[in-house]
Amino acid sequence: MGALQFHLGKVPVRIHATFFVMAAVLGLNGTNLIADASWIVVVLVSVLIHELGHAGVGMLFGLEPRIDLHAMGGTTSWANHVPLSHGKRIAVSLAGPFAGFAFGAFAFTLAMLGAFPHTEMGNLVHAQLLYVNIGWGAVNLLPMLPLDGGNVMTQVLHIMTGGRGERPARIVSIGIAVLLIPLAIRLSWGLWGMLLIFSFLASNWRGLQELTAREHDAPMRASLEKAQAALDAKDAARVLEFARPVALAARTAQVKAEALHLVAFGFLLEGRVADADAAIAALPRGYAPHPQLMALREVAARQ
Repeated sequence: MGALQFHLGKVPVRIHATFFVMAAVLGLNGTNLIADASWIVVVLVSVLIHELGHAGVGMLFGLEPRIDLHAMGGTTSWANHVPLSHGKRIAVSLAGPFAGFAFGAFAFTLAMLGAFPHTEMGNLVHAQLLYVNIGWGAVNLLPMLPLDGGNVMTQVLHIMTGGRGERPARIVSIGIAVLLIPLAIRLSWGLWGMLLIFSFLASNWRGLQELTAREHDAPMRASLEKAQAALDAKDAARVLEFARPVALAARTAQVKAEALHLVAFGFLLEGRVADADAAIAALPRGYAPHPQLMALREVAARQ
């Protein structure tokens, strides 16, 4: 499906069609078109304000934000990389829900001042604004990844463990997701609520597996550096000595791809084109052979 794209100041925004599907599933009843339309507008504006909270604080720290609204809600990502302290990361995470709290408080104040008409429609819009900005904001502070509260928890655990907070954060997130399942059934959160819980459960389980793989591959970096130094020296035997064990044992796609590139280079230095082709064919999905590798292959194939 296509996406609506525009800028809010310097911030590019994309609204995917699935965002409106999500909003419809969560709140439309089909019996009152005006109420349904107000719900869509309230969700759209409120989620944008939430993401703009993240974006605004991120910009204060030198980040270049991009906002996407999609089936799972909203995401603020960054077009550049700026090292941030744990405290700044916490500030960015909290800025979203607290922007929503501020918007909800503003709506509540307007109602108290009589700015909202005391009609059925006025009361409905007011209730929708409080529900989305206060209610959803409070849920978003649960200490469960990938919610903002989970991101805050992760940074706090990083501070407490010297940068090793991801694993306990994932474990806590899985535990909370499991505890939420009977609560969701008891409170009749519906299919969408259950899908969200199971998606969080699955993403944290995958995150644990990926973390284990990264930790397994981290010591292999030293061997890859030695293989690269041997490649610079045109020492094919040493390249293969250091890179082949890594290519066989690596669990992450990135490390495996780097090792296989070095293995292919080593084979080509020895004139073993068929073996180099086998290494290239074994590259993980999404990794293309480096142009210099292919150029060297062409030279070796002609010899």
